Amino acid sequence: MKAESLIAAFIIGLIVIAILVCSGAAYSYKAAIDQKNEAVGQIALQGTVIQAQQGQQAMFNEQAKKTSSENQAVQVNSDNVVVKYRETLRVEKTCDYAVPADIANGLLQYTNRLRASAVSGAASKPNGSSNSSSASGKLTYCQAVLWINPLLAAIEQANNQLYAIRRLQSKGQKE
Repeated sequence: MKAESLIAAFIIGLIVIAILVCSGAAYSYKAAIDQKNEAVGQIALQGTVIQAQQGQQAMFNEQAKKTSSENQAVQVNSDNVVVKYRETLRVEKTCDYAVPADIANGLLQYTNRLRASAVSGAASKPNGSSNSSSASGKLTYCQAVLWINPLLAAIEQANNQLYAIRRLQSKGQKE
């Protein structure tokens, strides 16, 4: 009877070992399946993010192309107007009258401030030689007239760019 109980204990021990080995294998298999599922989920999420970024990039490129086209049309129109103005002013007798020096200097200083604010801090003085209070030459009324349309065109182009940015921002907030 001792031999039979010894065999029974040995068989029960083998069954317990087999159950433990199978449990460990099942746990490892489940962990591998969970890891695979998580990796598949991450890949799907990355694909979704990449697809959304590509959509945004396409939308930005489309908007930039449209804005560039609009601004090019503004520039061509402005150039045509300046040509017409030059033709009109060519025969104007008062074209050579100078704008008063204090006004011309104020315009020059304002121009320099605008240029300085448009560049980085390291290059904040666009022209170090023109920091004096008098303009290097005279500004005539006809020159001033010829500046108006290109300045208005530059404002319109900047407004087009700002409008495009706002439109893209509002589309981004809706998504």
